[in-house]
Amino acid sequence: MLRKSLLTLVRQSECANIVNTRSLYSASVLGLDGYQNYREKTKTQHMHNVDSFKRKMREFVDGSATNMIFTEDLKNIVHLVENTPEDKKLLLDMIDKYNSQGQELRFGNYIFGPVVMRALYFMKDPQLALQLIKDEKYNGFFDQFASYQVLGDLLYEHGLYPQVRELFDLIKARQVQSGRYPKHSITLAFAACYKENSQESFQYAMSLWKELNAVGHLPMRKATAFAAALALNHNQPGIALEIIATLTRGNYVTIRQIKVLALTALGRLEDLLPIFRTVLEIGGPLEKKQTFCREVVQQLKDTLAASESETLQDLQRMLEYLTKNGHITDSTLDELLCQEIVTSAPRRDTYNNLAESYHTRGGTQQFRSFAPNRTQRERFSRPGLSDMN
Repeated sequence: MLRKSLLTLVRQSECANIVNTRSLYSASVLGLDGYQNYREKTKTQHMHNVDSFKRKMREFVDGSATNMIFTEDLKNIVHLVENTPEDKKLLLDMIDKYNSQGQELRFGNYIFGPVVMRALYFMKDPQLALQLIKDEKYNGFFDQFASYQVLGDLLYEHGLYPQVRELFDLIKARQVQSGRYPKHSITLAFAACYKENSQESFQYAMSLWKELNAVGHLPMRKATAFAAALALNHNQPGIALEIIATLTRGNYVTIRQIKVLALTALGRLEDLLPIFRTVLEIGGPLEKKQTFCREVVQQLKDTLAASESETLQDLQRMLEYLTKNGHITDSTLDELLCQEIVTSAPRRDTYNNLAESYHTRGGTQQFRSFAPNRTQRERFSRPGLSDMN
């Protein structure tokens, strides 16, 4: 009965999330805002001749084999394409022709892969995007980590969780950018497994976790939280504890909730005392108040009501104090887990800053970003990609 209640807790927002899915990574992280801005700029430049330009490109594609599609032509179409069958076919035909012209005819360094994926993200077409990236004839065209990451988030947003797993397997097999375990793709894979919440996805996630441990790879904290929450969903609180034990710091809000739920499920109520005591000892105007989800606290209260543990009174007093002093929030664990990842301190390498592929090599201009110093970064309440190692 207790385990069933815990499972209900972690699943509480599940039905709403299936209907109202959302991305795991923010638009700025994925470069979607940069793509949107450049679309507006391109439309302005072609204000009175968008249709005629598209007709001209169609003639080039359908005409003589000697007709060339130049980098600027494809770049404009990628930013002018609309969500219509005609425009999608034109885009695909131009990609085919451009890709078949051969590297020896290209003299620029524009990287189309991530931008095409952002165009398909804009058009909300995950199936077409997945079809393109799986097609072997485009080997090299989408050979960038950012292309796979944008697609992974698009699949996640549309609830295509098995396809996220399929994409991650493809990344490993192809060793995109010479890496089998890109950290953000790992996070998406665990997030998709958690959202799918099937026996198959649970087995996949646990196998992946073992694989990562075998090679000495430590996933990001958010990925770890998804894996542990999934273990709770499948009545495996012991596994959940083992997973979060790999973190060097366990005082993050999601990890704190998972640990309380897991220990409660195992009946180890005395081990909860140090967790609450640590929170109570933190104070001062400069300290961020540590909180617990109301649903998690309520589950503990229900367990205490049926318990004869000697720690009963101490825990009840701590819970009363936490409630009176604003340490209890209405946020659900699911909401905390699925909170959108934003960037607070962009890095300059394309591997870690997903949007960078659009702002530099994947676009025509660079955008200057304000990079706060360490003191300023600490003022951000939500972690960015560079903070979540």
